[in-house]
Amino acid sequence: MISDGPLYLVTREGARRLLEAVANGQLPFDAANYVADCVVMNDDFDFADEAVRDAIYFVEDDSGRFVAGEDDWRPTREENLAALAMLD
Repeated sequence: MISDGPLYLVTREGARRLLEAVANGQLPFDAANYVADCVVMNDDFDFADEAVRDAIYFVEDDSGRFVAGEDDWRPTREENLAALAMLD
């Protein structure tokens, strides 16, 4: 049995680092998508504000792969940078 952990606040800095790592090619999109999905699906995470929530949901949303019909789909660098700009 795994008990609930303490509430963890996802900050602008944390969201920014995740988006920067994806935009700069330091972290594969699939890995970032998995991390973001875990954050979204876990009740032990809370978001500092709406911009942080939107940034994490942006990384978590991989529905583009279904629309495009491509398993290797990922947001473009420009889309990542636009999501990153919302944190400024």
